[in-house]
Amino acid sequence: MNISWLNKFSLIDYPGEICCIVFTPGCNFRCGYCHNSEFVLPEKIKNIEILKEKLFFNFLEKRKWLLTAVSICWWEPSLQKDLLEFCRKIKNMWFLVKLDTNWRDSELIQKLIDEKIIDYIAMDIKEDFENFWKLSKSKESSKKYLESINIIIDSDIDYEFRTTVIKWFHNLKIIENIVKIINWANNYFIQNYRQWNTLEKDFEWNSFSENELGKFKIMASKYIKKVWIRS
Repeated sequence: MNISWLNKFSLIDYPGEICCIVFTPGCNFRCGYCHNSEFVLPEKIKNIEILKEKLFFNFLEKRKWLLTAVSICWWEPSLQKDLLEFCRKIKNMWFLVKLDTNWRDSELIQKLIDEKIIDYIAMDIKEDFENFWKLSKSKESSKKYLESINIIIDSDIDYEFRTTVIKWFHNLKIIENIVKIINWANNYFIQNYRQWNTLEKDFEWNSFSENELGKFKIMASKYIKKVWIRS
């Protein structure tokens, strides 16, 4: 398992739990607003120091009485061929496991859920179907997109869907189209874009105001059980 970075303590990444955060290198998307391109672009990844899996589990063993969970995220963990076994090792140590994903591997998501290896999943939804791939610039199949959504909603584990909203791209219509896809989902987070160290150096689109985010929340609440704003 390739680990590009380890955040040893977090009170906010796994709701209600004390966790560490494992970051994995590589992504199948090329979103212009993505932060930390050194963990996304292959030519930059080769220059980072990869944390050995053995060192991570040594760390985890020493934190058994402090941490309750491990969050695996950024940039796309499902690109790691041994992700399932890595999660299983963590689960066998009696930690809760949270996975952040952009949905690319629906079969893996299904297996992780069926084998009760993960306890929480967070899935990014960047665009609606009318604007598919404009932000992510990927060639992944939209079939996987819908498969992953349905697998997550039909599961019995905790989950959230989330969209990072960017002014001049997202609007009420796009947000409504997105929440219609995940109609009756339990949790949906609207995350405000902040310009910082973006993958595209000239990516200068703006954030939304609190009032504008509030309008998104009111509209999304017509379709989703609970809507939250991360500003």
